[in-house]
Amino acid sequence: MSSARLRQVEKNLTRLREQLAGKEDTLTTIAPEERVRIKQQIADLKAEMQPFEKEYWQILADESATVAISEPVPEVVVAEIVEQAGQLQTSQEYSDEVLEWLQKIHTEVSKPGASAAAKLKGALSLLPPFVNLSYEAELDTENFLWTHFPTFIKWAKVLAKKS
Repeated sequence: MSSARLRQVEKNLTRLREQLAGKEDTLTTIAPEERVRIKQQIADLKAEMQPFEKEYWQILADESATVAISEPVPEVVVAEIVEQAGQLQTSQEYSDEVLEWLQKIHTEVSKPGASAAAKLKGALSLLPPFVNLSYEAELDTENFLWTHFPTFIKWAKVLAKKS
């Protein structure tokens, strides 16, 4: 059931992201008097995406508990998270709430004694609440993660295909 639902959620997110990209493209070429309407449509699409993104990350977090993650991939992904989360915590670019979430992720992946795979699963379990936070902070979750944690996102996509 989870893998079928995950594929459906991915399909829905892909469609919504394509619509969003189209609206954002339109915003750059449309007459000024039409911009308010397009901006509202963009906001509506982002709101429609939020529950799907939260569900996507929740399914992945739940599924990761049952999937064996072989080394050395987790070590590489955890190293990226440690580095990027550490650097971003001092950023003035993001809200205090986002920085607090990054601190939680950094703490999770910096735990001594845990395997890299366990750290990665722990970090993954922290993402669903972040999706809600990112929407409150008007942060594009997908772009934020792709920009700062590309190896993690690539790994998550592989994990989604295994589920």
